[in-house]
Formats: sequence, structure tokens, C-alpha cells
Amino acid sequence: MNSTPVIAHVLHSLDGGGTERTLLALLRAFDPSRLRHVVVPLREAGSLASRLPDHVACRPIRAKGKSRFTSLALGRTLRRAGASVVHARNSGTWVDSALACLLEGRMNLVLGHHGLDLHDRFDRRARLRAKIGVWAGGRFTAVSRSAREQLHQQARVPLQRITILANGIEFARFAETSPSVRQAFREGIGIRPDDILVGIVGSLSPVKRHELLFDAVAALASRTPNIKLVIAGDGPFRSDLERAAKTAGIAERTRFIGWIDDVPALLAALDLFVCCSAAEGMSNAVLEAMAAGLPIVATAVGENAHLIRDGIEGCILTDPRPAFLSATMEHLIRNPRAARRLGEAARDRARTFDFASAVAAYESYYERIVAGDASLRSAPSTMQQPYGPIAYPPTCARPPRSAAAMRRVSRISRRQGVAH
Repeated sequence: MNSTPVIAHVLHSLDGGGTERTLLALLRAFDPSRLRHVVVPLREAGSLASRLPDHVACRPIRAKGKSRFTSLALGRTLRRAGASVVHARNSGTWVDSALACLLEGRMNLVLGHHGLDLHDRFDRRARLRAKIGVWAGGRFTAVSRSAREQLHQQARVPLQRITILANGIEFARFAETSPSVRQAFREGIGIRPDDILVGIVGSLSPVKRHELLFDAVAALASRTPNIKLVIAGDGPFRSDLERAAKTAGIAERTRFIGWIDDVPALLAALDLFVCCSAAEGMSNAVLEAMAAGLPIVATAVGENAHLIRDGIEGCILTDPRPAFLSATMEHLIRNPRAARRLGEAARDRARTFDFASAVAAYESYYERIVAGDASLRSAPSTMQQPYGPIAYPPTCARPPRSAAAMRRVSRISRRQGVAH
């Protein structure tokens, strides 16, 4: 019988968002002799499931809607997988994961905060999800200091329960692309050599605020007729965004290319990268654009202003209105030498967010949880350079819960719509 601890990663599905792609990269890099991993999507497996390593199982629940039975099915799946640690990634999975752990017992619950879906604050439902996670004895992870403070200040999660596990970047993949890669990608999407190509990478969801970029490009089009826009990503709002691009008058100069495997080639094809999100944790897309040496304009949300120091590694947009975004973009387009200096500085800074360090931090965190109190209270290990040492929280005492109390929490969570 295999005694290697099992880490179960719970998420909605393995479709192509930043959280999912980061998890896929981590699973490829983890040492299977130290920890075994299983992915448990609450919905369907998702488009990225076929790219999981052979040693990582995927066991979708295939829940439909806000089913009251999801937590029961999840608990059974986790038990059969032999999970020691259950890592629920993003708040929509927290309630079902918390109830499943309480029902099955003997599992350590970790609730991951990677960013918010709609805006830059925890709303009532998200706060209730966090409260249930705290009640269930869960630990929390955050991808950045700002995300940790958000959990503490807005969701009232005790600081000692939150550990920062920052994202990392596989630097060489993005920094070592050739001019021929750039040319081939641009030709493949119908972009001429003299076109100015602006790009954004992310799920097609309201939080990414694509319409802000559409309006900014529309304002620039009369002064920069060769400006083009590429939208990488997919999601349920794609048709809405295609209509929005048409309404803004930029449909002919916009390319919707969906999710692509070769993100380094896309970034090599760009002249300017934009992140105009209303909320971010630590944006992988921004980290990747930094590693690619691109000039970047990013809104002042999440950890963007820590990744990119304004005027040093890029431009931070403190006023998210189209006029200000278009003015900033135009400044970089009209001043290519300044834009190039920002891109070079961004590439140098990206080196400090080392992917191997992120992998080691995750594995150490999981192993300390499995080992119990003594390991968690030992000297903290070192995180990536920009963040300094990790503070590992003590094991959270889990008070006994009656079946009636658990049924009450389940009813409340379904009634309030906080489970999915």
C-alpha cells in the first residue's frame, strides 16, 4: 500500500483560467515521490485535464447547479482518493470542501485565495464562505501580501491562519524567443510587420474589464491607425465581448484567439501588454509579460503595483478610465526607447519570482501540514525573495460538530448561494 500523502486540489473545472494553468504547471513540477496529487473538479473535468501528468489523477464530481449533494459526493471522492490535505482553490469551492472535510474527518482543509471574480472586495457571499472555512478549522493561502491583507481585513480571517504562497514564473520560457517566432505568430493572426499590436491575456469575465481596453483602443485608432488588439482567453462572456468590440468600432482590428498553449509566442508578437482588471491577486499574465520584456500598463489592483513599480518596470494606472488608459498607451507607443527601457527593467525584475522556489514552497507547506503541529511550529522556511520568510500558522483546533449543526450550515450556504 502506498503511504505517500495525497494532496487533493478542488476547483470548479480545469478550464483555461490563470489559476488552473498555474495549478497545471505546479503539478508538472511537483516530485511524485514526496507527495501524490489528485485533481477533483466539482463540475466537468475541463479542457486542461488531458494535459495533466500521467501520475496525477482527475476525478470530476460533475455536479449540476447548486446541488445540496455536492459536498457528500466530494467527501466520498476525497475519502476514496485517500486525501490527507484538501486544497480548495478560490472561494466558490470553499463551502463544499469545508463540509466534505467535516463529514469525512482526518483531512486537513486549505482554502486558497487567488483573486476575486467580480470586483476588488469580498462581498457578502464571499465573506460568509470565508466564515464557514474558519468555522471548519481551515487554513488559508494567499498569492500575495495584498491578498493576505484582503482576507484578513475584509473577510475577517485571522492572520495566523494565512500563509503566502506566491506565484512564480518559468523565466526561460518567456525570455528566450526569437524574431522568427514573433513574425510567425503575427502572420498567423493577420498582423502586418508595421502594426502596433496590443494584447491582453485572461479569462473573458467581467473582472478583466475588456471594455475599458476596447474604448481606449477606439480612442487611439484615429491617431494610430495601425493599432491592433489581440484578446487571448476564453469564457462565457466571449460573445458579449465580441459585440462590445463591434459597438466600440474596433471589431476589424481585434483578434479573439481563445486560450493558446504557446503563450510565449503570443507575448513575443506583442508591442504592448495591458492588464486592466478590476481585481487581481498576483497576476500570472503580468509576470509572464514581464519575463517577455514587454512594456506593460496595469491597473493599480491586487499586487500589480508591487510587481511593476510605476515608471520603473511599467506604468500603473491609478484612474481606470478609457481616456487615461489611452493616454498612457499612446505615450509608450510614441516613445519606443522609453517603452523598451521599461520592458528590460520588467524582465530583470521577473527573475526574482522564481518558479522553482514557488514549487518548493508549496511542497514544504503541504509536508508541514501532513507532519502536524511540531513541524508547523518549527522555524519558517524561506519564500521567494520579494516576500521574505513564510509564517506557517499553527494547526487550527477543530471543535467537534454535531450532525445537526453541519446540516444547518449546509442549508444556510445553499440558501445564501455561497457554495458555488
